[in-house]
Amino acid sequence: MLLRLLIISFFSVFFLSAKTLAPIDFKPITMGDDNGKTLLLLGGIQGDEPGGFNAVNVFLMTYKISHGKVIAVPSTNIHSMLLNHRGIYGDLNRKFATLSPKDKEYGIIQHIKSLITRKDVDFVLHLHDGSGFFRPTYIDAKHNPNRWGNCTTIDQQTVDHEEYGDLVDNADKILSHINANLLEPDHKYHLHNTHTKKGDKEMLKALTYFAITHNKAAIANEASKELTVAKRVYYHLLAVESVLKMLDIHYERPFKLTPLNIYRIMFDKSLTVDIDGKMTLPMFGLRPTLNYFPLPEGVPLADITLESRAHILGLLPNKDGSISLKYGNRVLTRFKPFYTDFKNSLDSVSAKVDGVDTSLKVGTIVKVKKDVFLEPSSDYRINIIGYVKPNSKELDDTGVLLSHKDMIKRFSIDKAGMIYRAEIYSGEVFRGMVLLEFGGK
Repeated sequence: MLLRLLIISFFSVFFLSAKTLAPIDFKPITMGDDNGKTLLLLGGIQGDEPGGFNAVNVFLMTYKISHGKVIAVPSTNIHSMLLNHRGIYGDLNRKFATLSPKDKEYGIIQHIKSLITRKDVDFVLHLHDGSGFFRPTYIDAKHNPNRWGNCTTIDQQTVDHEEYGDLVDNADKILSHINANLLEPDHKYHLHNTHTKKGDKEMLKALTYFAITHNKAAIANEASKELTVAKRVYYHLLAVESVLKMLDIHYERPFKLTPLNIYRIMFDKSLTVDIDGKMTLPMFGLRPTLNYFPLPEGVPLADITLESRAHILGLLPNKDGSISLKYGNRVLTRFKPFYTDFKNSLDSVSAKVDGVDTSLKVGTIVKVKKDVFLEPSSDYRINIIGYVKPNSKELDDTGVLLSHKDMIKRFSIDKAGMIYRAEIYSGEVFRGMVLLEFGGK
């Protein structure tokens, strides 16, 4: 009975979140120039396939294109990615044949189609995660023709494209490169020709089939869900590099391609996220919940700007009124929000950091080795979350020399108890935040 109640509770939370999370459109990111061929690189059409959207994210964070162009979309299905769901309004990869304009995701499908049909797009590479390991003949439950993991997929042998029309040859080049760099023999990739036009009714509705009917060379690369996300990203990036070579798009990768290095990039401790241009948080090491966290009043979550070197961040509303900050499928922290006026901006505040006069830029993380003194101002007040001024009810903590020992650890934003919020207000208007990181070098 308890298990049943827990299951009912889970789905109640999910459907509430799904109902309140409207479709979120994506923003393509262009790398390189027009002096060569163009690759359209897409991931995340199913929100529960992190290998694809993490691969495009790592690509965008680290690779450099010096000749040719890549148009990249880490996740075409952001709203489903945030909920870790295949498709909260149905399978987005089954909406390319016919679709009513009343469908909630109609605008997103039209956006994807407009990218595919661009005149400058020469090749479409679509990244997926699939179950088990595809094999042309049945071996066992995990290795058989009905599995989709670790294969390179085409809809038919050829397409009417002058340079890249031989889809089998294109796929063979990808397969050769991946199979020359396998982590284990069991991970071997195979060609999966779905022969879509001959009767695969589901694939007739898919993105790659739409692309080839518009004379675009299009291939899907699948990584197995049996593998860690870092290993899936590894195989996807091998496929990407093979296509870049095929198109003579020149690239630089500033790291050795290994799952360990990919993991380090995905969870780089230096990664931060800027929220609405007024505050910056480290992405990792945050407390599970940040209470009374300022967010702009009356602004839809999808319109709150998140800036980062990472490209798969988003805000997800929860049933209890909290807001999850998510990195792909992963929850970084949950805000229990304090909604307030965000209209006015402030560039900086005056301070002494370790005895040195300085100007602290709003929205930055300030390293404090010993102590900090925030200069008083008639234009604003600063409330340091985690400090209580003795014998005072004022919410203004300027004019006090503070060191780490003065802070109440449970109010830090990080689990280590070293980083604290200095929130800047004029009256009740939030003007920004500076993070004070004690013990900084």
